[in-house]
Amino acid sequence: MIDEVTAGAKVKLREKISDSVPVGSIAMALYIDDLDNVFIEWVSNGRLTSFSKKNFKSLFEMAG
Repeated sequence: MIDEVTAGAKVKLREKISDSVPVGSIAMALYIDDLDNVFIEWVSNGRLTSFSKKNFKSLFEMAG
């Protein structure tokens, strides 16, 4: 679990969120808006996704 997130951080998915995104997928945090939504870009396909900050922190860990 992540304690705090900053734009530009590389993160790794810890839990299954869909069949199209495997656990262990790497993403980059691009932007955090005023409503605490975290926007990420998946490294594997460049697709953009957003999560609430609370969900983001529980679903991801920092990528080594």
